[in-house]
Amino acid sequence: MDIPQPPPVAGPQADVEGLAAPPRQLAAGEGAAWWSESWRIFCAAPGIWIGIFVVFIVLSIALVLIPIVGSLVHTVLTPVFAGGVMLGCHALARGRPLTIGHLFEGFQGGRFAPLVTLGLVWLAVLFVLAIVMVVTVFLTLGASGLAALMDIGGGSEIDYGALLSAGVAIFIVGMIALVVALLVAMAYWFAPALVVLNGEAPIAALKKSFMASSQNFGAFLLYGLIYIGLAIVATIPLGLGWLVLGPMVVGSCYAGWRTIFVR
Repeated sequence: MDIPQPPPVAGPQADVEGLAAPPRQLAAGEGAAWWSESWRIFCAAPGIWIGIFVVFIVLSIALVLIPIVGSLVHTVLTPVFAGGVMLGCHALARGRPLTIGHLFEGFQGGRFAPLVTLGLVWLAVLFVLAIVMVVTVFLTLGASGLAALMDIGGGSEIDYGALLSAGVAIFIVGMIALVVALLVAMAYWFAPALVVLNGEAPIAALKKSFMASSQNFGAFLLYGLIYIGLAIVATIPLGLGWLVLGPMVVGSCYAGWRTIFVR
């Protein structure tokens, strides 16, 4: 497979390139090129990539099934797994074999703490957004209105005016939450790669990822539109297409990191 080679290693570890340079701004068409490169990355080891994806899905389901704690742990550990598969992509780019063990490399070599920090930041944002939504509903409806809403069909009278006001308020807050989540996703997208491949500190990685995403809005817009189309196609055959699209999303993230940060 012909994946463009990164520059020589500058850091003390074999898979660390040294601190990332400021992100470069790319043409919008690069959003499509990331998918092309992700396909080449997948074709370099399709069986292993599918195995990695299946193992991750099984682990995710097992964690989520654990009451309360499981979902929290899954959220925190997701960037750890993401860092591992970034190392897997990097191994392929250097002509090394990809293994299922790459999924767990984020737990090794001093990478765990900074990657978990990324997960904790994401969890904190989700928690704050949830609190804002709950507080908005409570302040709009009031205790009595909330109790009446929960007792629909139980004989209590419902203040439909209050419900309408609550609906408008919840919609507005929901839109704000969606924008905030998008901004956080921009900061998160390249952060695991920057941590494991450049040795960036978590906060610095989040800042550089956000800068890269905002400077390349056109490329990400095209990338997102292509993703929507691919996701629809992948879902049609009983969702089996995700066995390919899931690994390709990983490869596209690596391709974006390489084109934006690697000089």
